[in-house]
Amino acid sequence: MKTASLLALLLVAGCSGGGGEPAQPEAAPPFADCAAVTTPPAGSGAAAATAGDAQPLPDVALPCFTGGETVSVRAIRGPAIVNLWGSWCPPCRDELPAFQRFADRAAGKVTVIGVDTRDDRSAATSLATDAGLTYPNLYDPSEQLRIKLRVTALPATLFVDREGRVRHLYNSTALDDATLATLAARHLGVTLP
Repeated sequence: MKTASLLALLLVAGCSGGGGEPAQPEAAPPFADCAAVTTPPAGSGAAAATAGDAQPLPDVALPCFTGGETVSVRAIRGPAIVNLWGSWCPPCRDELPAFQRFADRAAGKVTVIGVDTRDDRSAATSLATDAGLTYPNLYDPSEQLRIKLRVTALPATLFVDREGRVRHLYNSTALDDATLATLAARHLGVTLP
């Protein structure tokens, strides 16, 4: 009898297991969608001077962080800068604002794309919101791209030409505004004001 009474009381009370507070929806990620990441920027007439030993992007398909379409990384066309990062990585956290400033300055000339790697969606969303990140991001919780690139640590940044070839892989300390601009000029032939 007590069990039936308790069950009836729970049904009437609308037991949610949340202490009476309504569940809060998870914050929406601030990133742009990924629709244009495989199209070269309209104002990108520049090309790097020499092909050198450029390699094609790895054949990996990753979901857009904001949902919707899956993107074939190999289909990305530049000039583009692809930054592998994670909210758990201190140097990544340090350099993300420089990528946002570069994305703002390079709009229409260079596509900046983030790849959130081995991360929790809510932690990445929180960091992105705090840092004001708006450029498109892919989501790679199982580190497929990092593994294909044979990169052992983050952050890692790819400089990609119009044909989808990696002109340069930077895998060292956190990038700052000046170094990022220098690498873009050297490997993509793009100089920003």
